[in-house]
Amino acid sequence: MKKLLVKVLFAIILCSGILIIFADLLKEETFTIIEKDTDTFIWIESNKVFNPSYKRALLDIENARIINANGEEIDYRELLIGDRIKAEIQPIAALRDPPGLVAREVKLLN
Repeated sequence: MKKLLVKVLFAIILCSGILIIFADLLKEETFTIIEKDTDTFIWIESNKVFNPSYKRALLDIENARIINANGEEIDYRELLIGDRIKAEIQPIAALRDPPGLVAREVKLLN
């Protein structure tokens, strides 16, 4: 009886762990602003635990189009620490750690 209970408990823990991993891998990646370095550079951190494109990076928003959730263009000064954003990032990143990225478009999420 005890062995059966341990096996069932192990199977439940294993299945729930697999479901949590798949849920994280399939969710849309957003970033949180963790620091504003200058007016045109912000430090971002990914919301994904497993396989983020960039866990933490420096994002250049100088030439980026910055919009709010309604699609209206806003000024970069409206981006605050702790805001969640979705960034369209150019494919070339500076080869350093953490990476230096350049954004094409930044969308401020609610």
